[in-house]
Amino acid sequence: MKRFKKESEYGYTLLGVLLLLSIGLIVSAGMIDTAGSNTKTRALVKTRSEYYYQVEETLNRTVAWLQQNSKYLVSAFRGSDFTTNFDLGSPSLGSNEGEHFGVPTMVKMKGTNNSVMLSNNAFFGESAFPSLEHIDTSAAFDPISSFESADLGEANARVILVWARETDSNYEPIFRVDVVTGNNPDRGVHSFSFVYSTLVASGGDMGFYGRDHFTTGTGNDCYSYQYVHDGSSWSRGAPRANCPVGSDTSIFLKSKINGNAKSLTDDSITLSNPGGDVSGDMCDGAGCHGYALPVVNTWNGYCGASNNGDASISANTTWSTGGCWRDVSISNNKTLNLTDYENPYYFRTLDFGPNNAKVAFGTIPVDKKVTIYVEDFGNDHINGNETYNPNNAPHQVEIYYIGAEDIKLNGNADLNAMVYSPLANVDVQGNFNFYGGIFAKTLDVSGSARINYDEALGAVPVLSDLNFTLKKASQRYR
Repeated sequence: MKRFKKESEYGYTLLGVLLLLSIGLIVSAGMIDTAGSNTKTRALVKTRSEYYYQVEETLNRTVAWLQQNSKYLVSAFRGSDFTTNFDLGSPSLGSNEGEHFGVPTMVKMKGTNNSVMLSNNAFFGESAFPSLEHIDTSAAFDPISSFESADLGEANARVILVWARETDSNYEPIFRVDVVTGNNPDRGVHSFSFVYSTLVASGGDMGFYGRDHFTTGTGNDCYSYQYVHDGSSWSRGAPRANCPVGSDTSIFLKSKINGNAKSLTDDSITLSNPGGDVSGDMCDGAGCHGYALPVVNTWNGYCGASNNGDASISANTTWSTGGCWRDVSISNNKTLNLTDYENPYYFRTLDFGPNNAKVAFGTIPVDKKVTIYVEDFGNDHINGNETYNPNNAPHQVEIYYIGAEDIKLNGNADLNAMVYSPLANVDVQGNFNFYGGIFAKTLDVSGSARINYDEALGAVPVLSDLNFTLKKASQRYR
């Protein structure tokens, strides 16, 4: 009995050991499986991260390729060349697009249903793009072979023209850029982005100028516009990159100038990061520009004792003849219309009531302008709500502020005018869009204000380039 009991105990012990070993093996197998899963997960995350980096690099290189070849690309979008190269229509898929990533476009190759496209992988479809030439040298350029052979990184890229905005009889292309990893369109990372463009025109003169300094704050970007008259009204085209800014001394920029910046002082242009940028040329040093502020007289020097005295505008009034007035006040909700397009108006003081008092100019003939000289604005500002010029081109209204006190430009309404302030500092403030040009002792732009140059002020600009801006980037894992 004792021996049987002892053998029975050995059996139970052996069963226990086997049970523990089985449990250990199960736990070990689970741990190995978990470790394997973690390894696979980490490898997948690493692969996805690498794919995202590849896509981002290829996207950046693709946009850089567009900008590097912009002098060629712009030739396809000149007015007469555009109509020779392309057809405009309703959105539709091109016959040359591949099975994957189809994009309806509103521009097709002339006389075909082919989308305007550049690609370095056949699964996007078959490339189609006009032959190009350098806009300055007329050298020939094949964009299809250049794009296919370009070093754009490890991912695959396609550039497709979705639309083109007309401005001054030329066109600004809008591209969609698709970038995918690998050669299997169903797997990997896919990004799509839109690349907008602005036309660059060489020539012109000075648009925004502060003799002693010129500064902008964050978001105070500057574009230029070409105004066109169709026989009955003015229209403002798409924004262009021909905004010229300058100073004789320092230029400090926290925003983007879509144009050129010029100073007469060495090493005087500062671009603050982020935001400060100049799309065109920067020139600082002697001879960089030839602009000088106009020489002005005092009101008394212009008018003396020969003037029309004071005036209080208590009803809507039109003055069709220029001349001199001393102190003019405009009551609330009243308008003083100035319609002499040959002779200037001179005001010692021009004061506006606080509610909807304004100066207006009627419909100025295309080749005419209204000129105003003011020594004192009663509230020390020129306001878009008060200087009302919505229907004429900015270059048709010239305001000379001949006082010496600081002056502000502000208001909720756009101001369309040329403003000259040779003796005083000008501060452009607030939620305000200014169209035209400003020339002052010093010029500071701040707040949410935007400044926009009327190209008619300078010499006739000549189309010379395109600037590209990446917008609305999106990525996903397929």
